[in-house]
Amino acid sequence: MAEGHDNLIQSRLAQARESLQEARALLAEGMDMGFIMNNLYYAFFYPVLAVLNEGQVPTSMQSVTIALFDKEFIQTGVFEKRFADALRRAFDLRPKCSVAPSEVSREEAERLAALAEEFKAQVDAYLRSKSK
Repeated sequence: MAEGHDNLIQSRLAQARESLQEARALLAEGMDMGFIMNNLYYAFFYPVLAVLNEGQVPTSMQSVTIALFDKEFIQTGVFEKRFADALRRAFDLRPKCSVAPSEVSREEAERLAALAEEFKAQVDAYLRSKSK
């Protein structure tokens, strides 16, 4: 079971890395902000799932998962509030359906990408410290 648990956590971190890489590539090509924001959202969300999985906190709907992360890891000071704020901003900016245009600037998307990268690095360090 532990190996499967570790594999799930590593899979979530790999998904985060891929989402961030895709967001950066889409940004570089000047592609649709809706696609970029969707990838940026998941670049934040997958590390959240990894952290919650490590602590064996059950996850359900995305909004509930975000609230659990906030309660267990932001309010307790494990991760900085700015990461939760960025996650919520990405959640709010990602397209809810394909008909609504995204209201995000390139500068904000780039700022969120940098925060997502920093957040993932901090999650990696946190998970490494827990596995020792």
